[in-house]
Amino acid sequence: MFTAGVRGAWAREVQYLRTHPWDWALISWFPVLTLAVIWGIFSAGVNTKLPLAFVDEDHSPSSRHLAIALDAARATAIVARPDTLEESWTLVRQRRAYAILQVPHDWERRAQRGDPLPVVLYTNEQYHAAATSISNDVLGAVAAIAGDKALTALAALGGGFAGAERRAGLVHAELRSLYGSELSFERALAGSFFPTALHLFVLGAAGFAIGREFRNRTAGAWLASAHGNIAAAVVGKLLPLLCCAAVIALGIMVWLTGYRGWAATGSVLAWSVGFASLILACCAIPAMLVGLTGTLRVALAVSAITNVTAVSFTGFTYPLYSMTTAAKVWSHLLPYHYFYEVQQQQWNAGAPFSASLLPLAVLWIAFIIVPTAIALPRLARRCTDPSGWGLR
Repeated sequence: MFTAGVRGAWAREVQYLRTHPWDWALISWFPVLTLAVIWGIFSAGVNTKLPLAFVDEDHSPSSRHLAIALDAARATAIVARPDTLEESWTLVRQRRAYAILQVPHDWERRAQRGDPLPVVLYTNEQYHAAATSISNDVLGAVAAIAGDKALTALAALGGGFAGAERRAGLVHAELRSLYGSELSFERALAGSFFPTALHLFVLGAAGFAIGREFRNRTAGAWLASAHGNIAAAVVGKLLPLLCCAAVIALGIMVWLTGYRGWAATGSVLAWSVGFASLILACCAIPAMLVGLTGTLRVALAVSAITNVTAVSFTGFTYPLYSMTTAAKVWSHLLPYHYFYEVQQQQWNAGAPFSASLLPLAVLWIAFIIVPTAIALPRLARRCTDPSGWGLR
C-alpha cells in the first residue's frame, strides 16, 4: 500500500512539473546554474595582482628594490606611484587601489645609521580579504629587503654570507598551515558555498511543493493520489526533488574531488551521509512548517529566515567561539551547522568517521525524525479539512 501510494504521488508530481517548467527549473537546472556562477567567482583560487598605490618619498635604491619585490609578489601590483600621501587617497576612494604603501623620506639613510623609520601600509578594510592578501605580501617584501641588508652587515663580521646566515638563523619561527595549506578560495569558499546554496534551494522547493497543495485547494487530490497514506503522499511528492538534489550533491563532490582534483582528506562516505542528511532535513523542516501553519507564505518565510543566515553562523565567516551566547544558540538551531561540522571534518581536516557521528545524530534526531513526526499527523489532518485551504 505504501509503495503504491508513493508511486501515485510521484506520478502526480511529475505530471505537475511537466506542465510547470519554472517549478521544474527550481529543482533542476537553476540550482546547477547558480552553483556554476559560484564556482566562476572563486575558480581563480587565490587573489592575484591586487592594485596597490606606492608612495615613494625616499627615492633610494632600497625603496626601488622594495617596489620590485612587491611587483614580483603574487597578490600585489603597483598601479600608481603618487608623489604624496594626500594624492593617493583618491585612488582608494575610487577603488582603483586597495592599499597604499608609504616609504618615508630618509628611510634608507636612517636605517644605515641604526635609526630606522617604518614603512606604513594603509589598507582598505572594507575589503578585508584583499587587504589581508596585500598585507602578507608587503610584510614578506619588507622582510626580504631587511633580511638582505642584515645578512650583508653580518657577513662583514667574518665567515662571509654562510656565516651570516648561520648567525641570523639561530632563532626563528616556523609557521605551518593545517587543513587548507593551499590557501585556495576555490577549495575553502566554493566548497562551503556549494552545499549552502543547494540546501537553500531544497528548503524553498520542498516548502513550495507541499504548501501549494493547500494554497491551490488540491490537498485532497494529493492525498487521494497516495491512496490516503500521508507518509506516502509526502515521500512521493518530494521524490523528484530528492532525486535532483542527490544528483547535484553527487555532482558537487565529483566536481571538487574529481575534475578539480581536490582531495577529501577524510571519509568520503561520512561526507556523503552528511550531504544526504542535510537534504532530508531540508525536506522535513518545511513539511513541519506547512503542517503547523497551513500556509505557503509563512512556511517559506520561516524557512528563509531560519536558514538564509546558515553560513554566517557556522563560524565560517566569523569565529563561532567569539560570538555572543545568543548567536551561538542560534547557530545550534540551524541544521546547516551540523552538516558544516561534518564537511569540515571530512573534506578538510581528515577526521575519522567516528568524529562525525555526533553531528550526524543531531541532524537525524532534531532535524529529520522530530520534524517528520510533527509534520505527518498535522498534514494528514489538514488534507481532510478543506476549511483551511486557500490560505496564502
